[in-house]
Amino acid sequence: MNSQDPVAIQLGRLSIHPSCLEVRSDGRRIRLTRKELAVLWTLASETGKTFQRESLIRQAWGQNVFVGSRTVDVHIARLRKKLGFLCTDTLRIETVWGIGYRLRYLTKGDP
Repeated sequence: MNSQDPVAIQLGRLSIHPSCLEVRSDGRRIRLTRKELAVLWTLASETGKTFQRESLIRQAWGQNVFVGSRTVDVHIARLRKKLGFLCTDTLRIETVWGIGYRLRYLTKGDP
């Protein structure tokens, strides 16, 4: 993430502020590492899109860094734990088996 980051993403009670490295729920700060925030930002930037592990690695760690795909799994597990109280029927990080992950955010009227 760089200084060119767009403004915050708001998904229900969750707000993600990449420029100040903050995630908040109902005004309360949720402490995330930079990499957790980068993974969450990537998922939230295109809710519903499935991201392959390799794509998440490129977005969060960069092009020329060797990171095993299991590292993504660990970061996703940490995000789920830290955001657990927010993860409901309307907001959740889903595993797409054999492919990767996606963030689902359903609003009223969505199937």
